[in-house]
Amino acid sequence: MDVSGELATVGVAGASALVACMTVDGWHGCRQWIARWFDREGSGAEVRPLARLDRDRELLLAAPEDEAEERAREVQASWAVRLQDVADEDPEAARELLDFVSRWGAENPEAAQKATVIRQEAKAKGRARVNQVGGNQTIVDARPS
Repeated sequence: MDVSGELATVGVAGASALVACMTVDGWHGCRQWIARWFDREGSGAEVRPLARLDRDRELLLAAPEDEAEERAREVQASWAVRLQDVADEDPEAARELLDFVSRWGAENPEAAQKATVIRQEAKAKGRARVNQVGGNQTIVDARPS
């Protein structure tokens, strides 16, 4: 099912908050909430995601300082896909996740600020150009054919 607006990118927002939660004191509350979210139907569906979540948290906590940011981006990207897949199938789950992210951000403003920072890096050499934008972009080659 295709959802629009904020619900279309709730996976990214949820993953951002989730990864930020993994390394702070409120982790256990966040983990409990995500367990309930994955198991909304009471079928035990949270077991596999929680095992993955725990492994990913251990990877983040064990990351050397010079690799921590990159590892957090990788974990966040993989969780964004997982969360968005659930949200795309169940708009109510998407709304619940969005509500959780909003509440978590209000209760943890310092961590939420870190969770929403976007860092872009690019290098160009010679006659190359770099254009960076947030969101979607279209690149058109204006050179004559």
